[in-house]
Amino acid sequence: MYILTVLCLYIYALMLFAVKNFNIYQTNPSVHGMNTRQQNKLHISSVRLSSMQRVVYYSSVKIFNQLPQNILKFCYNVHIFKTLLRECLVKIAFYFIAYFLAADHNDVDIWTFLFNCLIVLFCIWLLWTVVCVWSLLCDLSCSC
Repeated sequence: MYILTVLCLYIYALMLFAVKNFNIYQTNPSVHGMNTRQQNKLHISSVRLSSMQRVVYYSSVKIFNQLPQNILKFCYNVHIFKTLLRECLVKIAFYFIAYFLAADHNDVDIWTFLFNCLIVLFCIWLLWTVVCVWSLLCDLSCSC
């Protein structure tokens, strides 16, 4: 049993929303009628405000288009899609959405995993340092 990070749970929930409500999205060929390399991806409508980019619809399209091809081909079968997506998210635990959007998910390697581990270790070290400094300051203020 593997545990997903908070960001991976967010991605998982967004993708389940997208797959279960696939009829509200437009694919690229339905917009312009051409067969392109991006024909299996969802159309990203342009928005003017950054607040609109944080809406579930827009975020789910961006993340859906970044999924690996072996998962995208099962978007019409929710059970298989959920299983493959969970396996993918467990393999590499993402802690920042920018890393997920920038990663090449068709070529998952050990370096990305190690980089994510380094980030977690740095955050733990930073938290430990802050706690130690705070406890020292509290001890100094109480001794006066």
